Amino acid sequence: MLTPLDIQNKEFRRRLRGYCENEVDEFLDQILEDYEMLYRQNASLKDEVSRLKEETDRYQNLEETLRNTLVLAQKAADETRANAQKEADLIRAEAQAKARALEEEGRQRLDDLTVRLKELQGKVDEYRAQTKAMLLGAISLLETRNETIKEDAPNVSGEVAAGCAQRH
Repeated sequence: MLTPLDIQNKEFRRRLRGYCENEVDEFLDQILEDYEMLYRQNASLKDEVSRLKEETDRYQNLEETLRNTLVLAQKAADETRANAQKEADLIRAEAQAKARALEEEGRQRLDDLTVRLKELQGKVDEYRAQTKAMLLGAISLLETRNETIKEDAPNVSGEVAAGCAQRH
C-alpha cells in the first residue's frame, strides 16, 4: 500500500509534450491530502478495530468465566441439595432406629413389669392363702378351747364355789 510520503516523493519524467507540471502537482497535492486523511482514518479505524477486538475478547473471556462460574454454582447447588437429602435421609433413618429401639425398650419394660406384676399377684395370693389358713387355724384353736372350757366349766364352778366357802 502506498503511504502519503510515497505520493509526495513521486517524480515523473519530463517530456516535451507532456502534461502541465503545475496542474499535475496541484492534483497530486490534492490526492496527497485526501490520501493522508484516508490513511489516518484507516489507521484510526485499525486501532479502533484492535481495541474493540481486545474488548470483545475480554467480554468473551468474562462470558466464559461467568458460564463456568454458573456451571460450578449449579454443580455446587446440586451437590448441596444431594448432601442435604442424604443428611435428611440419615437423620430420618436414625430417628426411626431410635424410635424402634425405644419401642422395643418399652415393650421389654412392659413385659418385665407384667412378669413382676404376676409374681406379686402370686405372692399376694400366697399370703392370702397363708393368712386364711392361719386365721382358720386360730378359729379352730379357739373353738377347740371354747369346747374344752365349756367341758371344764362345771368342774371349775364347783371348785371356785368350794374355794370361796373355805375362805370365809
